[in-house]
Amino acid sequence: GLVGSEMCIRDRFMDEREYYSQVFEQLTRCFEYADYCIATGAELEDEGGDSSFPSLVRPVSDLYHLTVERALQVHLPVIGSDGRSVLMPLDFEIYLSESQDNIYSDQQSHRHHFKQTLPMIDFIRQMFVERGMPFLLDYTTAGGHILFQNPVGTPASRELAAIGYLDQDLIRLCQEKVPGDIRRHNGISFEAASVFSGLTKLACYISFKTMQQFRDNERQGRLPVTLSDTRDYCINFDNSWCEGSPHMRSIRSPFSLHKKNREIYQHWEQPSLVDVIGCVYDGKEIWGETDADHIVDCMWDLGMAAERARLFDGHIPCANDSLIDFIDEYRRSDLCAFRAEFENQLSIPHGEAIGLALREDKISDYTRNILLNPNPLALQPANMMRLVYDFIEAGWTAKNAANILRDLYLDDRHGWQANFHTDYPAEEKANFWARSFAAIYLWERGKLKV
Repeated sequence: GLVGSEMCIRDRFMDEREYYSQVFEQLTRCFEYADYCIATGAELEDEGGDSSFPSLVRPVSDLYHLTVERALQVHLPVIGSDGRSVLMPLDFEIYLSESQDNIYSDQQSHRHHFKQTLPMIDFIRQMFVERGMPFLLDYTTAGGHILFQNPVGTPASRELAAIGYLDQDLIRLCQEKVPGDIRRHNGISFEAASVFSGLTKLACYISFKTMQQFRDNERQGRLPVTLSDTRDYCINFDNSWCEGSPHMRSIRSPFSLHKKNREIYQHWEQPSLVDVIGCVYDGKEIWGETDADHIVDCMWDLGMAAERARLFDGHIPCANDSLIDFIDEYRRSDLCAFRAEFENQLSIPHGEAIGLALREDKISDYTRNILLNPNPLALQPANMMRLVYDFIEAGWTAKNAANILRDLYLDDRHGWQANFHTDYPAEEKANFWARSFAAIYLWERGKLKV
């Protein structure tokens, strides 16, 4: 008993580097399909890159240095080594607008807010289990991730590629090889990019099924379930990874430290938090489930987190053929039919949409202000939704609403950040958000059923 007590005391004060040394074997297996990793953290601000998201991209062979030696947070790339596998990075979290800091103020407050996400997470988990689709559920401080790998060339990945759709600007970007850029030195194959696109469609379908399930949340005094943070207080699917260049997409790795409490909300007196695996399902057996109180305790205690990590080997499961049935279910959905309709709608020629939009007299002053001040307004989900709704109600098609966003993004006079067009092709970005919000508009009015 004394030895156990001493071990608990010693583990409770485990530091970040010791934590990483304890879980490094499991962490390494998360990267088995990757040839590079992305390290993030405020410590990297003086080492180049985007000051708003300090990061380093390094070969996966540097993982030990980045974690055990430097205690950085690490992200998994969505596109695996040479495009041989594509990761599904389904992401959902609670959003409290200006009160987001309340999640991190103390452990009890965190526990209260984290538990509000569990009914939604449990619904998604059960959706996968009922269909026999393997996954890893990784709990984050504000929600969770559902992860599974999709090796290119398998029957399931071929069906994903078949439902994928790539805009021409995205095809050109994926074909481009950039020597010296570890993310793009081989480009992104058309097949891998198509699998990625197929996964984005399934992510949207899962989002809609979940929003349908919890449609009465707000009426019952609970947080609404939304697509992205379109409400000030919500539990949302962060589907922002579904747009933009596949090489830019990553997600924080299971077993990674999670320092948002310190780096964003300045709680430097607190320990670094950590992501904690909830469960793994291989298509037949599920293991690792536990109660929310224990999960939160692990997030705040690196010793407990390291002990829990020993329950898992770190492998992210691969999709099996059951995913094909789910893809077929999507194909029969109204959402798939709407997507096909959107892709066939006529576009306004480049550069002409803004002039037409400004002459539209049926839109609100709020939307007109977005047109006149698009940076950053036209990048914020709630504003993009408002713009799309206004123009649909004014009689515009969803594609033509997307054309407005496209022309705003293509206009360099608005001062977009460097590499904006390279990393986030304007047409693809605009199409994704306008299509998503137009679908929600129809769903809210009973014109699109899930």
